Amino acid sequence: MSSNADGAVVLSWGAGRTGQLGNGTTSDSLSPTAVTGLNAEAVTKLSAGGVSVENGFALALLKDGTVRAWGDNVAGQIGNGTLIDQTVPVMVASLTGIKDIAAGGTHALALTEGGRVFSWGDNAYGQLGHGTSGGERSKPAEISGLTGVKQIAAGADFSLALLTDGTVRAWGRGIHGQLGNGSRATSTAPCKVGLTDIVAIAAGAHHALALTTDDTVKSWGYNLHGQLGNSSTESSTVPVDVDWLEGVSEISTGAHHNYAKTSDSHVWGWGDNQYGQLLEGDETFDSDVSRTNRTAPVEIPRLEGVQFLDGGARHGVALTADAVFTWGDNSHGQLGHGTTVPGYGSVKIPNTSIRFIAAGRGGGATYVC
Repeated sequence: MSSNADGAVVLSWGAGRTGQLGNGTTSDSLSPTAVTGLNAEAVTKLSAGGVSVENGFALALLKDGTVRAWGDNVAGQIGNGTLIDQTVPVMVASLTGIKDIAAGGTHALALTEGGRVFSWGDNAYGQLGHGTSGGERSKPAEISGLTGVKQIAAGADFSLALLTDGTVRAWGRGIHGQLGNGSRATSTAPCKVGLTDIVAIAAGAHHALALTTDDTVKSWGYNLHGQLGNSSTESSTVPVDVDWLEGVSEISTGAHHNYAKTSDSHVWGWGDNQYGQLLEGDETFDSDVSRTNRTAPVEIPRLEGVQFLDGGARHGVALTADAVFTWGDNSHGQLGHGTTVPGYGSVKIPNTSIRFIAAGRGGGATYVC
């Protein structure tokens, strides 16, 4: 990893229109650029969100339990009390003792060490979980009555929380069934998803995944692209089984596509493949196979030795022992290969020592540190 006088830096590349690269500009970058003022050694997690491939924002959780944010701030999702886009990281107001973060479309979540959840940003559909809808909050506020949380996830306009007892709560917009409670109604407060024995959750734009204690995967919500993985394109208001998958150790979502890693180190993908997100076909993603949506998981043989996966709006990123590998849409340089030509390959990062990666689930940017 490249370094400066302040130590190792967080790197970003891709779309920069709303300042989401954090480098003080609003320009796209086709190759890695340093995020201003963040020491990578102090960062424990990155999360990136947004509402389009051009507009995005990012969060960084620091070892001291505070959070930094930068990028699009149209709904106060930066959390610093303003509605002004931020081209460099700023401190999210009033947050301490944080252990997890999640960036959604235009809202954000933070989880405390004590299992409490704070939210801020857009609240058009009650995705902040405070019992109301409409408007926005430009500073974090605790979600009343939600305790015992171990993990959080944020979609485009809904939110998820995994509790220590293995159950899941959801709130926000439900038109596509993304709350998993058998309804398409909006919920402005956390409601119970019909699941037990869950160990991990992930949220796409309008769908969700959950990893079970028996290492299988459940899904629910929007399914136009096959992102539920149950061999159909029919949306579901309740959790359904993802076909074929067993022995799953990790799940991750893009906007409308998903990845899963199994205990034998194989990687699987399903859902939207319009931009080659599933790494099928030729290296230019121009063939029919390359752009065929998959309604059930398919193996991605090009990915070997993967330590961590993440899905962006229309691209994917994987961390291996010695490289960062990217593929899919490259319209804003989000693959980091120095061009806007779609394809796949490793990103050239000097002195590579990467621990965390994040792809803008709603925005065209990638982040590593």
